[in-house]
Amino acid sequence: MANINNAPWTENFHITSLLVNPLGRLGLYGLLNLLQETAWIHAEKMGFGMQDMEQQGLFWVLTRQSLQMKTWPRFGENIQIQTWLRAPEGAFVAREFAILTQSGEEIGLCSTSWLALDRQSKKILPAETLRPWDQIAHARSTGITPEKIPVTGTYEKIAKYRVRNSDLDINQHVNNTKYAQWILDAIPYDLHKSLKLNTYSVNFLAETHLGDEVEVHRNCSSPDVQLATHGESAYKGLRVGDEKVLFTAVLGWEKRK
Repeated sequence: MANINNAPWTENFHITSLLVNPLGRLGLYGLLNLLQETAWIHAEKMGFGMQDMEQQGLFWVLTRQSLQMKTWPRFGENIQIQTWLRAPEGAFVAREFAILTQSGEEIGLCSTSWLALDRQSKKILPAETLRPWDQIAHARSTGITPEKIPVTGTYEKIAKYRVRNSDLDINQHVNNTKYAQWILDAIPYDLHKSLKLNTYSVNFLAETHLGDEVEVHRNCSSPDVQLATHGESAYKGLRVGDEKVLFTAVLGWEKRK
């Protein structure tokens, strides 16, 4: 039975060896998967799960995401992830998150933007009529607005991937978390050791399917990580077959002390 209310939903996670990166901390890819899992569980509890959406002839599409982290949990620590829905703004619905330590200290915030599409026509549906938002929308705002990330300037190719079976989600598309993993894998390992990731923003622009070849490009105007103490590096994903831009992303970083 659906649990219709506007209270934030909380999931507790133990940071196991399966979640940490080589530095012994929960990394971006691991955290994005935990956020996704928390949202999935909350949607199921609210009666908005995958089967519910199929019966209603619609599906939700993640369009933008923006994450800010103060610190990254270590192996063996416990964290809480809270999630809640905001009332629609136009066709877009925001799902937001807070990441907390076991003691309740807030160490991260995330905001995601979603569109509802008709399952057959793929047309955008009016979000305000799809849910009883007065019953389920929460008043809290993270203060984060996922912005459009433009594709401007000169880019250089830094990696190329072919979509594999393990990249796919239950909808037969590349899982949104994989784009972050592709970017991280394209960054030299020495930079993972010397830089701390503070922010991650991504725009999802097109679907990616099994067998697609995807190039990751880095914006040439991004700061020189050897000289700057902090900065933002911009990336885009390009499908080789039709040169369509699949995603744009910006990673904000600082040098480790």
